Amino acid sequence: MSHLLTALKVAGHSFAENYRSRFFALFLVFAGVLIYSSLLAGVMAVDEEARVITDFGLALMELITLAYALMASASAITREMETKTIYLVLSRPVSRPAYLAGRAAALYAVLASMLAVMALIHLSLLWVRGLAPAPMYLKAVAFIWCKLAVITSAALFISLFSTSAVSTVVIAAILWTLGHFTAEARFLASRSTGAAAVLLSTASLVIPDLQLFNARDLASSVPAPAGPAFLAAYLLLWLVVPYLFSLLLFRKKEF
Repeated sequence: MSHLLTALKVAGHSFAENYRSRFFALFLVFAGVLIYSSLLAGVMAVDEEARVITDFGLALMELITLAYALMASASAITREMETKTIYLVLSRPVSRPAYLAGRAAALYAVLASMLAVMALIHLSLLWVRGLAPAPMYLKAVAFIWCKLAVITSAALFISLFSTSAVSTVVIAAILWTLGHFTAEARFLASRSTGAAAVLLSTASLVIPDLQLFNARDLASSVPAPAGPAFLAAYLLLWLVVPYLFSLLLFRKKEF
């Protein structure tokens, strides 16, 4: 229980730190401007205005929040290591597991708050145009968060062995891109033999299948590729496993 309370305190402090940062405010302003531009795209598609504005807005929300997630994850722990602030934190009764869990939880909460603000902006634009949101809109936004939470967990782990924040962002961005093609990798593995089959099968296992949380398909009322129980278990797996590997590396750091 004490570890949980400590993790919550670390999460609260980290969330406030992100919330007060100009970087976070800049992203919200930028998101509002870009989502507003989705109206222009909608005007050009008169018969499909609601679908175009919804798809365009969701895509912008996902990409903007992804950019923030990668850059925030890449520097969440390494910045404190470089400034030696982490020595002060860990000198208090703060365990490494609680510190790491708190940092990760804060990032998840920040991403959720960013998506909530952008969704409100997006929905207000739809309301101004007299358009109703897609039936699966809120679920689509939640699934965007799921994808971002997975890549954030991976980016935190990468940041602990990467040489710089830039390399962490690049590796995590590549992982994000490949994560949308794991189904294709499994298909190719089933049609391949030898080393190619082994390589593709391994890649499909170690790379998260982000296509399971395809938010834009959900917003268009397309059935989910898997049941809710499987998706919840898959999300939990990709939150817990990177955390455990991150903790393993974090314990080896000398503070």
